[in-house]
Amino acid sequence: MSSHIRLLALAVLSVSAAAAHAESNSDSVSIYGYIGVAIDSASATGGSSSKPRYTRLSDANSRIGFKGFEDLGNGSKAIWQVESSLRDVTQGGSNDWGQTATLASRNSFVGLDNRDWGRLIAGYNDTAYKTLVGSVSDFGIDVMGNTAADTWGTGPGYYQIFSRGETRLKNSVHYTSPLLGPVQLAASWGVDETQTNGSNKTRLDLAAKYSNGPFKLGLGWDHQNDVAGYAGGAYGSAATAPGKSIDYYKLIAAWQFSTGTLLGAGIEQGRYDATSGGSRMRQTAWTVAVSQSVNERLALKASWNELGALHNTTLDQADDFKAHQWVVGATYALSRKTSLFSYYSVIHNGAAQNVNLGFSPVVTGSNASDTVVLADGSCVRVLGIGLGTAF
Repeated sequence: MSSHIRLLALAVLSVSAAAAHAESNSDSVSIYGYIGVAIDSASATGGSSSKPRYTRLSDANSRIGFKGFEDLGNGSKAIWQVESSLRDVTQGGSNDWGQTATLASRNSFVGLDNRDWGRLIAGYNDTAYKTLVGSVSDFGIDVMGNTAADTWGTGPGYYQIFSRGETRLKNSVHYTSPLLGPVQLAASWGVDETQTNGSNKTRLDLAAKYSNGPFKLGLGWDHQNDVAGYAGGAYGSAATAPGKSIDYYKLIAAWQFSTGTLLGAGIEQGRYDATSGGSRMRQTAWTVAVSQSVNERLALKASWNELGALHNTTLDQADDFKAHQWVVGATYALSRKTSLFSYYSVIHNGAAQNVNLGFSPVVTGSNASDTVVLADGSCVRVLGIGLGTAF
């Protein structure tokens, strides 16, 4: 009898342990992040004000996040994430123009994920224009992303050369489809909670990606409603202008060769309504990039990036809004999560242009909170070496 009791007790304990294990596997919470720091030599010359060459420690987009899910069954999960920028870890969490590290300053959301119909989230998150076909996509064309030599995107008060329509969108809803054969689709919609002066500054993004073995192709559209003005700032960007809009259209492609060579290219056109009257302005940007894996650890990288003339402008000359930037760099993996990186980049701005470095821009003038000031016409240079680790 005692042996039967022992067997029954063992069976009950086994079932209880299995149930507890199943319950623990039904949800998950994790901490993740990245910390990167580089030693730079940077300068800005040639504009109305300049910044002589100086040495600095720059943050390589350091951040920390918390994320999790709960298994709802039938292939569905409830998902959430709270991610925060560490701003400038070298300065105690405060950068040169007044921003400090705060909770949920990066992608933070709650949503649902289903293996058959895709993912739907709501909160503060990168748009489809950025995630599916932008600087945080898997195309690999932004060769020195997360460093001062990053060439894609926007910052607080400044723009880079390519993918100028991408952003992290407040008060927004985002949908990403599952893989539909070789195709994946995404959409983002941001609402305007202020609606001042009769405006409705909503934002809509659509993107599509095609993947077939080593080849990837991406299309994106970003529409900013009831804002007007040239994004470079010369026409008062993001002004409240009912009925006036900004649109960006982007096409990118990448091919990964068996030799370890990655070739990529992209074209983006911005179209800007004038705040009052006038023809719609337009400007086209191009990027060409190459990356070569020398071995399992070392990769050499380079890109050429061009911002063309601003057509239909009523200020200055169209060519004054041009800019170009070239980048050379290398990464060396010390482990699966830790890498050394180095880069050298030069930006040449036209007389009315102020394209800046990514993540760690150069400031030539007095700056207010959340604003970067770089004199028009500046030539910006940066040489850096750094170390980054993910966790």
